[in-house]
Amino acid sequence: MSQYRQLPQGDEIFLDHHGHFVPDMDAASNALERLGFTLTPYAAHTMRTAPGEEPKPSGTGNRCIMLRESYIEVLCAVGNAPMAQQLRAATDRYTGIHLMAFTTPDAEKHHARLTEAGFSMQPLVHLTREVEGGTLRFSVVRMIHGQMAEGRIQFLQHNTPDLLWRAELMDHPNRVVSMTDVVMASADVPEATARFQRYLGIAPKECNGGACFTFGRGSLTILTPEALEAVLPGTTIPDLPFIGAYSLRSEDLAATTALLNGNGIATREIGRDTVRVDPLPALGSTMIFTQGSAIAPWMAD
Repeated sequence: MSQYRQLPQGDEIFLDHHGHFVPDMDAASNALERLGFTLTPYAAHTMRTAPGEEPKPSGTGNRCIMLRESYIEVLCAVGNAPMAQQLRAATDRYTGIHLMAFTTPDAEKHHARLTEAGFSMQPLVHLTREVEGGTLRFSVVRMIHGQMAEGRIQFLQHNTPDLLWRAELMDHPNRVVSMTDVVMASADVPEATARFQRYLGIAPKECNGGACFTFGRGSLTILTPEALEAVLPGTTIPDLPFIGAYSLRSEDLAATTALLNGNGIATREIGRDTVRVDPLPALGSTMIFTQGSAIAPWMAD
């Protein structure tokens, strides 16, 4: 049996993936290939909100990096639908992470829970996109836009996981196998923490300068700007709130570092089995590469 697990069970919540919002998909794709990732082909999203409804363009297109646990999504605007307008407004704030998705075995359950928790919800959305071998299908739990200043925060249920995590897409030259932790800065940590606790339905743990939500797989840490700058010295915070960095686990950090350096990407060793890559302009966001039991700097006690 594989040591990796993509889907939660029972009441588990996983940090499923995060999304870079970018103004130029070609430039972002080139940056990701320099980082040593294998990308899925470009695809435009379609959606429907009722069974049997004809799919219509949702306003975004994407490429993904499928990992043995979790994945990374890169999105650009397509056309002028509301989702496209929201993405362009986000990239006007900064290029980088504006999406965090949490996966659940039961999208309808979380849609009802969030409604009861006082969030204004859109109807359950059924997204599709064509891939080799068939049609990917997701059930996505979305709020009315504007309730989460951090960006597009959503739950989803994977309905065709075998089409998404295909074996030929999960082997990357940089040897990265999983995305584990995300950190963001907030101007009002208590407010953001309370709101995410209501949204996620789980209690956080206090940490130096903020709070950390730990899931069945992965974590989200919310820090003050000063605390984020302390754990990632030299970080530029373009606007608040700011989803500023994430950690990636490699099965061979020496090979990862050699590939990055060979492709002209500067790395800094910031701890045992821990390497930092500052934001690339086409992508935004700091990347932390770890190996074995090493953890991202914001996860240290």
